[in-house]
Amino acid sequence: MFVRLTALASTPDSTNATDTTKTVSAKQVVVSATRWNEDQRLVPREITSVTARDITIKNPATTADAIAQTGLVHVQKSQLGGGSPMLRGYSANAVLMVIDGVRINNAIYRGGNLQSVIMVDASSLDGVEVLFGPGSVQYGSDALGGVMNFRTRAPLFIDHGRPLLYAGNAFVRYGTAAGEVSGSVSLDFAVGDIASSTVLSVSTFGDLRGGRSFMDAYPEFGRRPWYVAQEAGRDSVFRNENDNIQRPTGYNQYNVIQSLGFRLSPTSQLRYTGLFTTSSDIPRYDRLQQMRDSLPRYGEWSYGPQLWTMHALTFTSSAPSALFDQYAVIGSFQYQQESRIDRQLYSQDQRTWTESVFIGALNLDFQKRMSTPGNSEMDFYYGAEAFVNDVGSMALVRDLSSGSTMPTSTRYPDGGSLVGSAAGYAQFRLGLTKTLSLATGLRYTWYSLSSTVADTSIYPFPAADLGFTTSALSGSFGSTWLPTEALTTHVNISTGFRAPNVDDVAKVFDTAPGVLVVPNANLNPEYAVTAEAGIGWSVEDNITLNLNAYRTWSLDAIERRPTTINGMDTVMYDSVPSAVFTNMNVGQANIFGANATLAAQLTHSFGVTSTISWNTGTDITNNIPLRHIPPAFGSVVARWNDGRWSASAEFWWAAAKPYNELPPEEQAKVGINYTRDGTPAWRRVDLSAGFKPGANISLNVRLENVFDLNYYTFASAISSPGRNLVITARTGW
Repeated sequence: MFVRLTALASTPDSTNATDTTKTVSAKQVVVSATRWNEDQRLVPREITSVTARDITIKNPATTADAIAQTGLVHVQKSQLGGGSPMLRGYSANAVLMVIDGVRINNAIYRGGNLQSVIMVDASSLDGVEVLFGPGSVQYGSDALGGVMNFRTRAPLFIDHGRPLLYAGNAFVRYGTAAGEVSGSVSLDFAVGDIASSTVLSVSTFGDLRGGRSFMDAYPEFGRRPWYVAQEAGRDSVFRNENDNIQRPTGYNQYNVIQSLGFRLSPTSQLRYTGLFTTSSDIPRYDRLQQMRDSLPRYGEWSYGPQLWTMHALTFTSSAPSALFDQYAVIGSFQYQQESRIDRQLYSQDQRTWTESVFIGALNLDFQKRMSTPGNSEMDFYYGAEAFVNDVGSMALVRDLSSGSTMPTSTRYPDGGSLVGSAAGYAQFRLGLTKTLSLATGLRYTWYSLSSTVADTSIYPFPAADLGFTTSALSGSFGSTWLPTEALTTHVNISTGFRAPNVDDVAKVFDTAPGVLVVPNANLNPEYAVTAEAGIGWSVEDNITLNLNAYRTWSLDAIERRPTTINGMDTVMYDSVPSAVFTNMNVGQANIFGANATLAAQLTHSFGVTSTISWNTGTDITNNIPLRHIPPAFGSVVARWNDGRWSASAEFWWAAAKPYNELPPEEQAKVGINYTRDGTPAWRRVDLSAGFKPGANISLNVRLENVFDLNYYTFASAISSPGRNLVITARTGW
């Protein structure tokens, strides 16, 4: 956290897309491992970063795309307005999102696939760090597969004596595959001891066009031969004249971020950060492909406008004392509202579920550097966190012909839900020698949940009140060894946990046709224990090779299993006989994985980077594959840059995932997410060129999916973009 308020002394560079800075560096500062800035070589964990320069060069449409471009993170999509990163066999509510030191995961984050990452605007970021493996010592619940740490643009202070800073940049981007038009304006202002940073962004996406070249073995998979639209107030099923245009998938998104910095003294600062994002309705494309009795099941199914706002006030001090050298205090407030809107084909009854979450949190973080009797250095990190989530849930059915409304069953308990947590942690890093260091940490977390079902007339649940209180102890122990300037190694064992949230305990929802999920208050936290090892080798920062391998033991995993309501294993839901399921702690699972990154700066202007990632996982209690395990994937990127001109060629690939390696709940999605044989292998080529005609102007032209292939990434329910010409113009002042 502290790095975001101290390393703020330069004018923003809006044209760094064509600079000649080397892309290979063995020494990087990261904050994810301890919540303070630290030399990455001393961290016994795998961490990958996305810099602001990476975002400028690659021009991702969303933050989900920016994370996928690392080549080490797989991203699933159920609709165009989505993106669910998978880290080491975990996804959604088992992967933690943090922005400027504040946890974003809330009490209704679900366990399937989650599109919340796109709420963070890529153009407003100074960077992203992805910490792989359990991060519960630093961040608490939900950090089983890893942590995505987003750093927003920080206010830029000026040196004393300078009268004024006024700077900014802007870009506009157009993409042909979805008719995307995006733009962003960033403004930086500073005077005296006050600094401001403002980012305004707007994106519009039309219906996404998939590739025109279909796989020979699956010539129909990925086509959209029909779509539903209203004509004279009545649903009609239309023939899609261009069946590789996925109708409907388009949406709009709007983002605002405002940061204010106040330099209170040479050693203390205060920062306010406010974020606001919302969207249009986002069509849920996988649901809109479902059929019933040879006809489309739905006339409409979409997420309503996704509204999220966060306000955080951060105070930092670097005035040393006996207890700390520096500390940070963050008070934050968030409000999130999400909704789901559906209507059966030819029906006039439109159903809307609306959920709202109020979140308040307080974080305290301290850092102290000490010397041991043997003159070894020891860094001590400690702190505390407390948060509360207040969840409201409502639902109604509107008759579109008359406008009348009536209540219906809510997704979560209609009497409200309250989640609270408090935690304390401590971490040590001890430098035994100049080349060998140890790092260890512990965190104790207390967690409580209560929900109230006010109306039990729709479903006769055994109890109107659901709730529990639990606690968890998390730990980590690791070591780094730097035998030479060119070689680094690390080993680490860490534990993580995820406390059941409102979505796990109290949800009532049809997750698939004929499958109804009902509450279960008798859930325990799920745990993960991960052992990992890594080695890094570099040659004068011109060539870098990183290898990482890990094994995870998952305990008390939460999965859906059949159950009954008052002795009934099947009930009517939405006029469909539905088997009753609930979430349960089901036993153990094993996950193995490895990845490698090779980066070579062959000349001052030319470099190549290659990545490969592989993992596998099995529920050993039931001997079935785990859900969030993508096939092997990777990339090869060659980039040339002489300062004025730049060019790149990129090769992206993924192996096949056979049908028999999918869990049963995924096998049921054949025809929408998968072919009859599972997920086919795919390969994609992208090309780009950049030109910098002036000091403050740059132009980039990118051609994605050059061969116009129609393919799905693993677990996705929408074809990836077909041949996509992306043109981006940037300017700065």
